[in-house]
Amino acid sequence: MNKLNLALLATLLAPLPAHATLSWNFTTGNSVNYGQNGTFAGSSGAGSVTVSAFSTTCDSTSSTTSCYSNDAYSTERFQNATLGSWSGGIGVQSAEDGSFGSVPHHAFDNDGGYNDSANDEGPGGDVDAAVFAFAQSVNLTSLSIGWDGGTPGYDADISVLAYTGAGNPLSSILGKTYAQLLSSGWTLIGNYSELDHPSNPTVSINPNNISSSYWLVSAYTSCANANASNGYTCVADSNSSLDFGDDFFKISGLTGTAGGTTPPSSVPEPSSLLLLSMGLLGWKLNRNKKASSL
Repeated sequence: MNKLNLALLATLLAPLPAHATLSWNFTTGNSVNYGQNGTFAGSSGAGSVTVSAFSTTCDSTSSTTSCYSNDAYSTERFQNATLGSWSGGIGVQSAEDGSFGSVPHHAFDNDGGYNDSANDEGPGGDVDAAVFAFAQSVNLTSLSIGWDGGTPGYDADISVLAYTGAGNPLSSILGKTYAQLLSSGWTLIGNYSELDHPSNPTVSINPNNISSSYWLVSAYTSCANANASNGYTCVADSNSSLDFGDDFFKISGLTGTAGGTTPPSSVPEPSSLLLLSMGLLGWKLNRNKKASSL
């Protein structure tokens, strides 16, 4: 076996590098009004991400009285909202959250309207959300906040979904309830409670390594627990640390890796590639040996 073949074999047997960590930072340091969509650069190799702001409310389609009924989740539907960024990260303001930058409603929140904060529109309403559309399929691994209301009694409870259906979901979000998203290709990744800035700003997410190009992050709602077995209706969460109506936070960053387990990869496993390469190398060595004996 010559030196070239030995070097090739050593390369094939060397351990494969781990997936590089990708990151996106949303802390701009100043106030920026993006309208409904903003695009942010990622770390080296991460690519950009476009963030689209939404909020569930029935104010523009129903009477004020029906918004506060016990079954309000059945009428609260996603509408376009405004995306903004500040020193603490990005936040979302719905049409009822007052003028741009109104504190604390400039953050992701599930509180009642700016003009009537005592009335929360059910577990599915007044929920600010953003869809992160990445340039590649991403396995998100952590989420960080840079602000959480700044007032005792406020915290950051967060719901995270990933799109595992077919096509581009951005064209079909408007007009849907939160529960309806879960019956049309969106999958609950998890609910994460009581993040705090600066003492506990980062949470690990996505333990099942789901991969998607589209991720939805919102203030907590029990409607994120809707599933086929309960007819996609809102259900209360058994975790007492999760609540509704006092979550205010800005997202400062996301981390992840490229690829994941959903959808399944058609790329051969490293062990298969290694066996194939070693077989080709053995065939070449045997061929060279026969040629030299002629």
